[in-house]
Amino acid sequence: MKCGILIIGSLLWDDKTEGRKDWRDHRLDVSKAVPVLVPIDYGRISSSRSNTFTMVLRSDGPPGTGLLVPCRREVVTIDDLVAEASALWKAEAPKAKRGVIGSTWGSVGVLFREGASSAGFAESWRAHFKKMGTKSLAVVGSDGSLNIPWPVTEDGASADFDLVLATATVPENVKPSPEAVARAMLCQADGHENYFLNNVLNGIRTAADDEIFTIIERGSPDWISTDEYRDAIAILKAAQSFAK
Repeated sequence: MKCGILIIGSLLWDDKTEGRKDWRDHRLDVSKAVPVLVPIDYGRISSSRSNTFTMVLRSDGPPGTGLLVPCRREVVTIDDLVAEASALWKAEAPKAKRGVIGSTWGSVGVLFREGASSAGFAESWRAHFKKMGTKSLAVVGSDGSLNIPWPVTEDGASADFDLVLATATVPENVKPSPEAVARAMLCQADGHENYFLNNVLNGIRTAADDEIFTIIERGSPDWISTDEYRDAIAILKAAQSFAK
């Protein structure tokens, strides 16, 4: 079966966190990543990023654009699926023990395309999820399934994968407003605006990006005019012009 990893943040572009680049190079075919529409937003405060917001998956809401990245190996057995899930979590949480697929703040979940679970994969995955003691949270159910719509491409076609793996993190109790997301970036001085801007540069977008950027522009932070972010800012400005 063709397995894809749904990526909505730094797993795609972060080369500094231990193991992430190696995971992408050896387990994924990033060159064949497919932009897909899924409900996402900046919904979780990250203490390690100076209390700026990182991306979360939602079960519903305005669609944003994530990337569905094919795994290099096909999933033939439940052991193959477990291996991909474990490697995904290790990339997400480098200090986690090998084989673990979740924690109190996040978890790996699986979305099976209709018909793909007929070989007993869903049942086997459910048994493994419970055996590992992984708890349901956010959009991951007690059976380890992702409670999100099946990803569709930008032209509305169903994404051509048999199953999708993703990490879901626990969002804030109250969904942050675009202004709160923008203000969090404006109120820090440690370079953590890079999460938002690297997402934009790599095609990971939310429905609120234009509003977030408008508020940031109004705040005129020093970093908005740096060469480091020139391309990402150009993308955001172009989107603003198109919207007008």
